[in-house]
Amino acid sequence: MPAKALRWERRPDDRPHEILDAALRVFAERGYRNTRLEDIGEAAGVTKGAIYHYFANKEALLLRAIEHRSEEAFGRIEEILRDKTAPVSTRLRLVVRRWFASVPKERLAVVTLLLQGIAHEAPDAFRRWLAAGPTASTRLIATLVREGQARGEFRPDADADVAARMLVSGLLQQTVWQQYVESVPDVGVTQERLVDSALELFLHSLRPIGRAGSLRIKR
Repeated sequence: MPAKALRWERRPDDRPHEILDAALRVFAERGYRNTRLEDIGEAAGVTKGAIYHYFANKEALLLRAIEHRSEEAFGRIEEILRDKTAPVSTRLRLVVRRWFASVPKERLAVVTLLLQGIAHEAPDAFRRWLAAGPTASTRLIATLVREGQARGEFRPDADADVAARMLVSGLLQQTVWQQYVESVPDVGVTQERLVDSALELFLHSLRPIGRAGSLRIKR
């Protein structure tokens, strides 16, 4: 069995992806301002010159790393969205679980970086992430909600855009909070419980009025 290739022996096509993955890790650990390209090169197993071969500067590297992460996230759900035979609620559950369930510790740090660390230090990158990540996610969920409304699965009077915003922003914020569980134990909750309960509350609020399980106030 051949030995595993060392990083500098791998195909050149692999290097940009390794640099992008390493960049997000190092940015998350040290913060954007405190990260040097040498630090990223060391984490990726390449020289600073190799980074400049692919990326013009640190901000260009951050922007491409954000785009890379967004492409990965959305690429994983294409098959789910193509299946129009499943109920919208089922597809919505699968999409949100794919995005938010089982978030590893290193990804928590990346989410925190994107939400809190770069808004002032790299506003261009923050705007790009906001458009490619949360805004795109919100738009996709709102589209699913409208499809559910057209099929009669969801109540027609619900505001699809606001509902999607509340779900995505709430899950993002709660995901960030999990980083602080050691110093603030009360914020701790398993990611699976958080996502599943949020989904159930979200879908319950979209059920057509009068269906089993909906609440009515007696006067």
